[in-house]
Amino acid sequence: MAKTLTFDTGVTEYVINGAAKARFNPTDSRFVERMYATFGELSDKQDEFQRRVEEIGDDGPAMFAYAAERDREMRGMIDGLLGEGVADALFQDMNCYAMADGLPAWINLMFAVAEEVEATFSEEQKRSDPRVRAYHGKYAALAKKYKRQRK
Repeated sequence: MAKTLTFDTGVTEYVINGAAKARFNPTDSRFVERMYATFGELSDKQDEFQRRVEEIGDDGPAMFAYAAERDREMRGMIDGLLGEGVADALFQDMNCYAMADGLPAWINLMFAVAEEVEATFSEEQKRSDPRVRAYHGKYAALAKKYKRQRK
């Protein structure tokens, strides 16, 4: 019969705006690296989007088609970071580029994730310092004990 071993991985499930669920460890360097890379790519897409909309000008059908294309692309990038279906659940029939609180909605999402990463990392640092000291003390005691026995 196999035994079960469980441990805390720091993976947390987040409910975002009551509409979507995402699971990640906000202190995981791989996740944080992907988050910053995605944010950078999305930011570049935002700049390109603004430039292209200005070029399209008053051609409404062309502008709407371009906005829809970019929205699909951006949703895929968000899903790549937070999980399949997250963007559709969050933005539903709204374009990710829509403005909210003076910023595109996708930026508000990324800021919320980045702020969670920063807050959780800070909290984990506070919690880990005493634990690290305790483990160091245990290690020092064991090392001292076994060094004595080897003599």
